[in-house]
Amino acid sequence: MSDILTPPVETSRWPLPKTGRRVVIPHALVTELAEHPLCRDCMPHGVGFYPAAAGHHMGRAEPRDHLVIYCLAGSGVAELEGRRKPVRAGDVLLLREGQRHRYRANPQDPWTIYWVHLGGAEVDTYFNEILSSPDGFTATVGQHSRLTEDLELLLTTVTRFRPHHLIYAANLLKSLLSFMALMRRQRQARNVALDVPRIQAWLQAHLHQRIELEQLVSATSELSLYHFIREYKRQTGQTPMQAFQHLKITRACYLLDITDLSITQVAADLGYDDPYYFSRQFKKVMGVAPRDYRRERSER
Repeated sequence: MSDILTPPVETSRWPLPKTGRRVVIPHALVTELAEHPLCRDCMPHGVGFYPAAAGHHMGRAEPRDHLVIYCLAGSGVAELEGRRKPVRAGDVLLLREGQRHRYRANPQDPWTIYWVHLGGAEVDTYFNEILSSPDGFTATVGQHSRLTEDLELLLTTVTRFRPHHLIYAANLLKSLLSFMALMRRQRQARNVALDVPRIQAWLQAHLHQRIELEQLVSATSELSLYHFIREYKRQTGQTPMQAFQHLKITRACYLLDITDLSITQVAADLGYDDPYYFSRQFKKVMGVAPRDYRRERSER
């Protein structure tokens, strides 16, 4: 996906890999919707996804909008007005308009992040709800598939550059920030054999890839492969790879609904090299082929 860079958003110049994405909404469109009653409280200006962002860093002396960074994996560090904080998986970094800041990925363990530049009359209020102290700028909200799903949905929606899509994106962003605040308050030490929300978040972060089960187990648990599968199925009713397949197909349905991407492009976006194999897997889950699914939805 190509970059679209327009003021006032100031993104980093980190070189995007194939699976990275960076979209900035044209300034004229942001201005047009700035006073819309459904957008003026909180509206995205740009959204991005940076996987394993080695070398990613940025500094702003007088940022012209607010910034949210959600860390899915890896780690980094951030500085705000001279105060320094580590950022780890499950943390959210909240940087306010006008506050001098710097941040960077850990060179030995580069972070995977979603980021959102945003503005609006109530952004400070949302930030205050998420943070545990008024002068803070990081919070631990945990690794949740809901956050990853909604951030992915937000990124896809803003690429449309149409007012009705951006109105939806603005309200999705408000829901995201509210959920972060809720998760920060409800978060407590987990004493379960398997952290399913963490696993779901990891799977969501890797929807664009092909993964091995052993890779998932080593990244999210200390259980053996056998006990991991057994405990996951006990808690969810399906195996981890079945869950991953269903997440991919759910994502495919959304892309077929909201974009004009070809079946081959949708398959490639989800890590399928063979579009015919993707179509077979899609039909196995949905009961219809992707092409028929899109046609049926368009006729409703």
